[in-house]
Amino acid sequence: MRIRWILLLYIVVELAAFIGLSSWLGAGWAILITLAAAVAGYVFLASRGRRVIADLGRAARNEIRPSEPLPDTALLGMSSVLVILPGLVTSLLGVALMAGPVRRAARPVVTAFGARRFAGLVSAVGARTVFLGGEVIDGDVIDSDVIDGDVVAGSVVNSGANAHGPTPRPGQQRQLPPAH
Repeated sequence: MRIRWILLLYIVVELAAFIGLSSWLGAGWAILITLAAAVAGYVFLASRGRRVIADLGRAARNEIRPSEPLPDTALLGMSSVLVILPGLVTSLLGVALMAGPVRRAARPVVTAFGARRFAGLVSAVGARTVFLGGEVIDGDVIDSDVIDGDVVAGSVVNSGANAHGPTPRPGQQRQLPPAH
């Protein structure tokens, strides 16, 4: 039922904007401006999409914090829908969501919404943290053969000092580094 009201509101707003624009400038100019807004939206969408994908790649490589590209991806999705929908108002709203100052202002809202939704999904699934016993060996496995879950032949090269404190002794739990 709610979707019907949103669809009705969309149609009324777009028609009112088009009628207002065509009565002010004429029907030809109104059509031209509507088409120009759609084309500008597609151009901005392509440009912004490439940057967001590049930022996501940099975040995956831990070159930057994911606190910017993740909400920007959600905002890009919302602006994509708005630009693709026909009409002057939705195209202008979509282009506005791609603008830097609007994105910076919307990031905290999108992040809070995403965190709330993610927390709800985790609690619905019942995910929990499990600590398994065992010995932690800091190093890089260079070559190994595993048969029935046991390493039968392999070499381990020490990768240097542990960045998160001393290596735990057998029987101790290793503390994970804090999340960023």
